[in-house]
Amino acid sequence: MKIPSLVVIGGKLALICTVAAVILGLVNAVTAPVIVENQAKALARGLAVIADQSGVPGAQVGEASTISDSTVVQTAYPITGTDGAAVGFILQLVGVGYGGDMQLLAGYYPTGELFSAQMMENQETPGLGKKAEAPEYMEMFIGSGADAPIPTSKSDLPAGQADAITGATITFIGVARALADGSGLARELEGPATGGAQ
Repeated sequence: MKIPSLVVIGGKLALICTVAAVILGLVNAVTAPVIVENQAKALARGLAVIADQSGVPGAQVGEASTISDSTVVQTAYPITGTDGAAVGFILQLVGVGYGGDMQLLAGYYPTGELFSAQMMENQETPGLGKKAEAPEYMEMFIGSGADAPIPTSKSDLPAGQADAITGATITFIGVARALADGSGLARELEGPATGGAQ
């Protein structure tokens, strides 16, 4: 093959790459704001659902506070009752799964007891780790964190639940550790009635 023909082929490939990059950039510019808007709507829905599951009628979610000294917790939202009394917190958590970071929302009473949790975003394997998106998946953690620690290994679970996570142990450990860390932090945070989380 002659040098000039290599230059022509290289030029054509460079042109194709340039056109593809421009198209991808345009698609990203159009879709990025829609993605951000959808994520904000999903967060608002998740916060409302978890506040409702606190067991306090009319529970309200307060202003977000960023947790700067934690790699697992990103943001804390205080929950108050209609009388302004502190109910607990909703924490945005980051767990590390098989497919990378997993974003979770979890509701805690001030004792550290987990009363609700849901998976918001993840890249886990369909049919295995993706099972963590189902509301039933989080039921194995609900009610723990105060008198009983949040289960962080398969041996902490009853046989039926341990069998259910087989094949997705990394996902389970990532979710469990994030929820356990959130439980500890919920016990440390100041109540909403005294100014919210700092």
